[in-house]
Amino acid sequence: MSTDVLEATEMLEVFRVTDLRVVLTKMDQSRVGLKKDLLKRVSDLLQNECSPKLLSSIRELHTLRQRSRGSKPSPVHVISMPECVSPTPVCAETQMITLPFYHTLDTVLPPTPLVPTCGRVMQISNFLIHLNENQEAQVQKSRTSRSGSTSVQVVLRICYSESVGVEEDQYPPNISVLVNHMICPVQCSYSSDKMGTEPSRPCRPIDITPKLYPSFTNRVSVEWGNFGKNYSVAVYVVRLVSSQELLDELRRTSVEQQDLCRLRVSEKLCSDPESEISTTRLQISLICPLAKMRMSAPCRARGCAHLQCFDASFYLQMNERKPRWICPVCHRYAPYDALRIDSLLCEVLESCGEDMEEVELLSDSTWRAVRRHKSNQSDPLPLKHKGSSDPVGSVVVDLTQFSSDDEDIQKEETVSTHLQDHSVHFRKSGIVNFWTQKSENP
Repeated sequence: MSTDVLEATEMLEVFRVTDLRVVLTKMDQSRVGLKKDLLKRVSDLLQNECSPKLLSSIRELHTLRQRSRGSKPSPVHVISMPECVSPTPVCAETQMITLPFYHTLDTVLPPTPLVPTCGRVMQISNFLIHLNENQEAQVQKSRTSRSGSTSVQVVLRICYSESVGVEEDQYPPNISVLVNHMICPVQCSYSSDKMGTEPSRPCRPIDITPKLYPSFTNRVSVEWGNFGKNYSVAVYVVRLVSSQELLDELRRTSVEQQDLCRLRVSEKLCSDPESEISTTRLQISLICPLAKMRMSAPCRARGCAHLQCFDASFYLQMNERKPRWICPVCHRYAPYDALRIDSLLCEVLESCGEDMEEVELLSDSTWRAVRRHKSNQSDPLPLKHKGSSDPVGSVVVDLTQFSSDDEDIQKEETVSTHLQDHSVHFRKSGIVNFWTQKSENP
């Protein structure tokens, strides 16, 4: 293990959850999970993919953490805090992550820290908000829509405010929200009954629209458990976006050109001149790994290195119910902004029959359909667009099924044994016939 890796591993020991999430975001990895899961994920990156970008990110965050520790007030100052404090200042550094299913129309209350006002564990932070005429008109217009549902809402969001950067929604422990002294439902679950446990992710924005008084100042009270972590609260006017709307937008703005798709295939199939065996074909499944059905909008994330796609429609519907944004193929972080529709695979889906489940992508940028029999053997159909002959020593790489070396050896031994048995049988039959003829004709 190099000195840089050892140094970075020691730095991780003082990192908090927010620091680990910042590192994983920069490396295009998933930020979901407990602290031990995030720490293991970063440690594995150090052991397997120790890149200069990863090391610099860890060092930068470690330096910021040390500076923040040195600038904290002494315990005497904390004890001498008065019971009543001045209005909470706005936290200009905290930025909340953009939610694809919540399009922000206006800001009612910018990210504002939840500051403890006493020495007790349970804290209550009060905020006064007032909707202006434009915001109130947007909400009222949504309430009178034909569908009868409120597509424009006033939502309350809470996130960490410990690090500089974009933060995901995270509720503090033992959270409850009151709007004008009326309890507002908070949908959350806890992984443990232990005191101080934060609600499990995903933490959705809290809809406070039904409890608001139009044309009046509204009082929002957040009750939360103070266990040493810093949070910020914000209120926005948002428009709810459906998965179908996101799919339509994806088809309009995020379709990858066929030239780029073909170039990606060529790079995957580029042969090594020093090797006698070259990869000339790649098999791609037309079945979505999530829905187990034929894809209609094949896509992958910008950071994904694989050619296999998944269905964008089902992926968006799944994240609409439970937002995780994890690629089902490589399990990397795949947010909505990074999704790209593969236009080459769209053409393949339109051209081949509905019963086709796999295709072969060839090195000359052509493709052909593969029919899968019940015996699990593939039967390539005639080439599309133009013909191609297989070079000597070519190998077909199947991305949907894999066989080990032991299985190949076992198949060869079975065939060899079968041929030997037939040879012995024929030799014995010949000997028996010879002695039979000798006994009949002495």
